[in-house]
Amino acid sequence: MRLCYIANPNSIHIRRWVQHFSRRGHEVHLVSTRPLAGPVPAAVVVHQIAAPSVPRLRNLALGFAVRRRVRRIQPDLVHAHQISPDGWLAAMAGHHPLLLTAWGSDLLLAPHKAHRYHLLIRWALRQADYVTCVSESLAQVARSLGVDPTRVEVAPWGVDTEVFHPGPPSPELRRQLSLGPGPVILSIRALRPVYNPLVIAEAIPQVLQQVTEAQFVIRSHLYEPDLLVQFQACVRESGVADRVRWVGELPDDEAIAELYRLATVAVSVPSSDGMPQSVLEAMACGVPPVVSDVPSLHEWIEEEREGLFVPVGDSQALSVAIVRLLRDDALRQRLQAHGLELIRQRADRTQWMAHAEAIYERLVAERSTQAAH
Repeated sequence: MRLCYIANPNSIHIRRWVQHFSRRGHEVHLVSTRPLAGPVPAAVVVHQIAAPSVPRLRNLALGFAVRRRVRRIQPDLVHAHQISPDGWLAAMAGHHPLLLTAWGSDLLLAPHKAHRYHLLIRWALRQADYVTCVSESLAQVARSLGVDPTRVEVAPWGVDTEVFHPGPPSPELRRQLSLGPGPVILSIRALRPVYNPLVIAEAIPQVLQQVTEAQFVIRSHLYEPDLLVQFQACVRESGVADRVRWVGELPDDEAIAELYRLATVAVSVPSSDGMPQSVLEAMACGVPPVVSDVPSLHEWIEEEREGLFVPVGDSQALSVAIVRLLRDDALRQRLQAHGLELIRQRADRTQWMAHAEAIYERLVAERSTQAAH
């Protein structure tokens, strides 16, 4: 098939996705309205759409530009990842079959930012031939916005267990990060407001008061500059900056997995979440998580079975949960074992990507049948 994706080319999830289908032998095109910030798989054809010079006409101008490019590509199927903005841009292209995939904030937060976003998202969802969501909570929102319930389903992405699996932590990586022999708490989400990094910053000195040998590794990829400055100021003023290490962009999935395997505890405390992909990857590497008490995470994690929940925005509860995991070996091992079982049973990437390909084939066949009549 000739597949056309409308998505953010700088997302690691998109790069994994297009690489998979390129390796499957499909002709893959990736249309982007964002500047390219890194390499994409060599076989993928990238189409850059420049942003208009008049901000008020941005969506309309981008929509027409995407429409022209899609008509030039003439794909068998258009697949947009994230309803806002790529979903409505894909809908403006007017090509069918059109598959939209909701990730999280694009349905949970974006419709509430502005009335025009709500209208665009609602319109795009109704233009789609099919909608996949990475969680049931997202699917419920899609249905509430007018998607035919028979044309929406929950379809996670899965975890590549050939890369993300338990193993001994890398002594070399520990040396590179100048880590001591104590346990490592890893913050696995980007420094962005929705992930509440300052809650983690506030929890660090509270943890260190009780577990003095603990060390924190903070992912500083995709950071917002103001948040990074505030985080660094918080740990500096608390006198714990020497217990914090920073890790920015990593070259590939193997490097990410090595970082996970270094950790004793993984932390992810967003205000909202679609599918906890990074949490599942950490669990696949044998790292028990502490996560926010938000609905989508309960679809994957049971309290004290695969992980521990804390209220959103509560640094005290976060520190208590981290300390509990550091001190209770039996609990940590139980969460680790159940987490690995969950990944094996429900999050096998090979199966979920085969499922996605089956959706493509079905939608293309349906469209061919409609055209024949």
